[in-house]
Amino acid sequence: MHVLLTNDDGPLDDNSCPYMKYLVDEIITNTDWDLSIVVPDQQRSWIGKAHFAGKTLTASYIYTKVSTLEPNDKINSYEGPFTRPEPKFHNNSDVYQEWCLINSTPAACADIGIHHLYAHSKQKPVDLVISGPNFGKNSSNLYILASGTVGAAMEAVTHGVKAIALSYAFNNLDHDYNILKEAAKISVKLITKLYRDQLKDSQDIDLFSINVPLVDSLCLETTEIHYAPILENYWKSIYTPLPEPNEKGQLQFSWTPDFKKVYKDGLKDDSHTDSRVLLDEGISVTPLKAAFRFIEPLIGEIKLNDENDKGKKTFLITIPEDAYIYEPLVEPFKKLGYEITSDTSVIESGNPVFHYGEYEDIDIDSIGEKNYFIPSYIYRKALIRKHYLANTVHHYVTKNPTSILKNAVPESYQLEVDYAEFLDDALDDAYELRQEVDEGDKTWILKPSMSDKGQGIRIFKTIDQLQDIFNSFEEGDEDDDGEEDDSNGIILSQLRHFIVQEYKSDPLLLSAYDNKKFHLRTYVVCLGDLKVFVYKNILTLFAGESYTKPEEDGEESIKMNGHLTNTCLQEGENPLVVPFWKLKDVSSEAKDKVFQQICDITKELFIAATSVDKMNFQPIENAIEIFGIDFLVNEDLSVNLLEVNSYPDFKQTGDDLKEIIYELFERTVTEIIDPMVSQSKGTKDEDSNLIEVL
Repeated sequence: MHVLLTNDDGPLDDNSCPYMKYLVDEIITNTDWDLSIVVPDQQRSWIGKAHFAGKTLTASYIYTKVSTLEPNDKINSYEGPFTRPEPKFHNNSDVYQEWCLINSTPAACADIGIHHLYAHSKQKPVDLVISGPNFGKNSSNLYILASGTVGAAMEAVTHGVKAIALSYAFNNLDHDYNILKEAAKISVKLITKLYRDQLKDSQDIDLFSINVPLVDSLCLETTEIHYAPILENYWKSIYTPLPEPNEKGQLQFSWTPDFKKVYKDGLKDDSHTDSRVLLDEGISVTPLKAAFRFIEPLIGEIKLNDENDKGKKTFLITIPEDAYIYEPLVEPFKKLGYEITSDTSVIESGNPVFHYGEYEDIDIDSIGEKNYFIPSYIYRKALIRKHYLANTVHHYVTKNPTSILKNAVPESYQLEVDYAEFLDDALDDAYELRQEVDEGDKTWILKPSMSDKGQGIRIFKTIDQLQDIFNSFEEGDEDDDGEEDDSNGIILSQLRHFIVQEYKSDPLLLSAYDNKKFHLRTYVVCLGDLKVFVYKNILTLFAGESYTKPEEDGEESIKMNGHLTNTCLQEGENPLVVPFWKLKDVSSEAKDKVFQQICDITKELFIAATSVDKMNFQPIENAIEIFGIDFLVNEDLSVNLLEVNSYPDFKQTGDDLKEIIYELFERTVTEIIDPMVSQSKGTKDEDSNLIEVL
């Protein structure tokens, strides 16, 4: 491993750089590292990651031999400096270690050491930069932000090289030989472990800041080492005005940081931080990114107007504050600087307003206004009513027989039944369905066209079973005086349209989830006229009981418990909802195959809606809509479209997975809604989970 060593204390010196030689000798005698050393030519503490812009830099050289095998007063001695590599030392690398001195900052030493010196002469790139050991601790944000030691490590990271910033915290200036030998031994072992186990291949950690206390108790076997965050502390002024001006009459300020106060403040803080670990005579290790930390970033264009309110963007939200999606909706608009209100009078302000409310809350009279944006298309029955959806797909695949929709949507038959006694007449009109059912070799599913949450869905095999189903609907209607019953019933007198499809009885079942049937809830965002995005974070919603094929349950009337996957029917039972991409017993390849089918079906579905039934699906420019589209995965990994829901029940996601909904609205607001409201092109993250399919 090629290691570049640098510091901010400059070349070896008993007073300003007393610790570094112990570390160098430990590396030389007890590792197989290929060590290169580039340091400032003088002490450069408190300089951070600075460079001397515009200055031409020069190099000089010194040479050292191993000098810490036993106590002596020549530990920090060296040969030089020389203006160029001295051959008699340079060519005797088994005995002498070359040090390059640069007349600049620690950050410059890291840059030059990585790119221009030993990486070339040794014909191998630098694998790791170690900066230090610093003469003094670099714990707490006051010290670490100013540190040239940490600055050099940060500089290395900006050149693509991992780094360690090493600092020794001292309580006195008595540089005890045995303590420094132990500190060097521990440092090398710790750096080796951190680089091998954490740093080398990490995508999240750029560098570590290590602080080692030079205390009598320091011992490889007993001193505790802890990961620790940085103590957040603050200065008063680190300068003091001098009472008299200089000879030119200028005000003067002396550098007088109050180190004792910083130390005492650290004593008062009992939280687990790098400073507290040091105070407890432990070694602190802090993982870092070489970046400024951003807090709740604001996004979007900033416009400077003479009139404060002119052009202000407003988010009008007219759903209850305790609604499941209230906070996930409000947060991204806040980040973008929108005014948040529930006062509908803002629609008349003339400023851009995005209104999220129930369908009935939309101001129909203002839809044509250029600054009023809404969360729903007005006409979309072609998709959200099951019998309209069946018509849409049927007419489309008739003209496009190779469409993926042909196999993704089972052939549908429509029934219009006002009362159970008229079922026979309805079957006369749907004579093809009667003929198919009478053949008796298929299982069928009945779905009310305008119900939701699984209400009224039934499975049958015979005409008699179908008649019993409608009789039960009518009996429930009479018993409950117009109220829905508790057994997944419907109010027959209020519904007349039904569809019947062949039941897909071989769904994909997963033993990890007790072989329960499931469907995939996919959120699809539509924009204007017309772009369509599939939200990649799909949910898997499981039935309440294990699945049994209808022909295997031995019941005259088929029970629905293991067949219905709507979690709203499992109230009080802690329904099982799992992120699709985290499903067990399904390979990554299988998941990719399923997801691609979902995207292809969704794309074709909206093409069908806009080309077949333009009266009942009318996308408009100043609207978006989020649909909840449900899919079934079959045993052979083919995918079937089940239904399309407007204003989907996001609450089915549950509290444990609510971050999925937070991200959905975060992406939708920042990538789709705000560009629409701002009438700007907008930007989309490369790693966005909103996948554009149309």
